[in-house]
Amino acid sequence: MKINWNWGTGIFITIVLMIAFMAFMVSKTFEYKINKVTEEYYEEGLKHSEQMNRLINAKAYAKEFTVTHTDVCTIHIPDFFIAKKIDGNILFFRPSDYSKDLSYTIKLDTNNNQVFTLDDFYKGKYVVKANFSYLGDDYYFEEDIIF
Repeated sequence: MKINWNWGTGIFITIVLMIAFMAFMVSKTFEYKINKVTEEYYEEGLKHSEQMNRLINAKAYAKEFTVTHTDVCTIHIPDFFIAKKIDGNILFFRPSDYSKDLSYTIKLDTNNNQVFTLDDFYKGKYVVKANFSYLGDDYYFEEDIIF
């Protein structure tokens, strides 16, 4: 069978190749892993004003919130806060893969430090998010760190 090459055959082959390419691209999009900030993204967005209040409360103490790491990761909460009256958590948020996020309850020592071993962490960027309550007020501190 001999194929008669004319403009109709060219258009048909172009359309078939375009459909095959689009089908390939659609199949690839289903394989792509979506890393959301949180599973409840929209519900968290509704709490935006509460988060802004936490940031405003913490602004005066932001320079004293420090994260250092050598053999261990040490988080220092500002000395204004009394360790035994703090209730909250520390989240190590990994922007590249949310399945590697780590969350800990705040348990400060007498120097307002909390120490973490580096065994559970992967190399790369983390955002340290400290979210806690102190004497009825909510506070939020955040700092980037690279292991």
